Amino acid sequence: MVGLAPAFLALTFGLHITMVNLGIGLAWLVPYLKWRADRGEKDLEQVARSLMRFYAATYGVAGVFGTAFTVFLLSYYPGFIGFAGDIAMIPFGIAIVMIALHFFAISAFWYGWDRWSRGTHYFIGFLLGISALLIPLGFRAVFAFLNIPAGLGYDPAAKKFYLDVAAAILKNPTYIPLYVKSIVAAFTTTFLVVMGAYAYKYFIVNSEAEKQVSLKVARMMAKPAAVGLALMLLLGLWYAFSLENIPYKFNNVFATLGLKVGYGKAYYDVSWLFVLKMLLFLFQIVAVAYAFKAVMSGRISRTHGRILLYAGVAALLTVAAGEYLNAFSQYPFFVAVWPDVLAGHIQPTDLAKYGISIPASSLPEVVSKINSIVLLDKTPTVSKILQGLGIDKYFPEVNPVNEIAVEGSVVALTIGFLVFLLAAAAYLVFYILLRPSSPKKVEEAIAEEY
Repeated sequence: MVGLAPAFLALTFGLHITMVNLGIGLAWLVPYLKWRADRGEKDLEQVARSLMRFYAATYGVAGVFGTAFTVFLLSYYPGFIGFAGDIAMIPFGIAIVMIALHFFAISAFWYGWDRWSRGTHYFIGFLLGISALLIPLGFRAVFAFLNIPAGLGYDPAAKKFYLDVAAAILKNPTYIPLYVKSIVAAFTTTFLVVMGAYAYKYFIVNSEAEKQVSLKVARMMAKPAAVGLALMLLLGLWYAFSLENIPYKFNNVFATLGLKVGYGKAYYDVSWLFVLKMLLFLFQIVAVAYAFKAVMSGRISRTHGRILLYAGVAALLTVAAGEYLNAFSQYPFFVAVWPDVLAGHIQPTDLAKYGISIPASSLPEVVSKINSIVLLDKTPTVSKILQGLGIDKYFPEVNPVNEIAVEGSVVALTIGFLVFLLAAAAYLVFYILLRPSSPKKVEEAIAEEY
């Protein structure tokens, strides 16, 4: 079991990244629907507006939980923040600049609706979409670095770490698979959520006009959702095989299931989480296969609408499960390859192919440094992992989580804070997405189109 600090980090990060995935897809879907509305499909105007409101809500939720995650991380593991900020400043910087641009684009796109020229509005929509893709470009570089710190160097004379940015990007075998898989997953999730919401909405609205619009939107999402699910099978395999370079992480996911690399032992078995993720993914495939023909033909039943709504929820849960799987498969280490290096399963000289330059003679110094950024807490699980790997000698004085941050009173306040945020987020997001539009506006739009 993990301690309180990793549990709180996991909760806030899971909610943050789930909303971020929706944001990536909506950043392209909303401008696309607006463009089609401007070209004559007036019934999509209200859909674009509704999804823009939904987008703003999800972005706000993502921002709140992202801030909570950052504050928690700084509170629990201040040593890691200092190290990561120093080494990964460039990818962090790219992501931060893009976040600022994205926030500007969201505000400008909404404010400029029917106020600015179409060309200006489309340009802002383009910035909205591009910035949504570039934010994870920076953050996924950081996550890939936490798999294998490609490009990392250590100068023994200056006792200082440095980073070769080109090597960090080009020589990290997990970066491109992780980024591409993340982007396709974000679009697929968005298509499934929007299709499920509008298929269900078809049965809860009273206006025949709005029923037809809901059905139209569900039909628009069906094909790209099906294609996305097929692509995810291939991309998931691509990323999984890229993790063969990290025995500790790969074995924690797959060893119990019969797939092994290196020594083939799981020290922190998360295969159950992989199975859960696959079951959620399988449900999405079955749901889309079951309802696809009915949606495309326009003859959906209430059961179709319900199962597609559940598929959208399953897609969101799959995103969270995937992120947890990626994170906890290297628990309790921030850098996944380090336990194999410390245990002698990977020699420091073997890291040269990733552009990592750490002299063997400096390994004790490096270990002493990374000791402060290993995600440790006072649980038997951590001690068992360190002893099992035979690397507990490198941690004579465990640097645990900041004790003040996990005191009883602080934990109680934290739980209350998170419960409030969860309730507010759930109400805001689902109310905005599922509430009926103005029947009068929808009918007017359809009458104008036809």
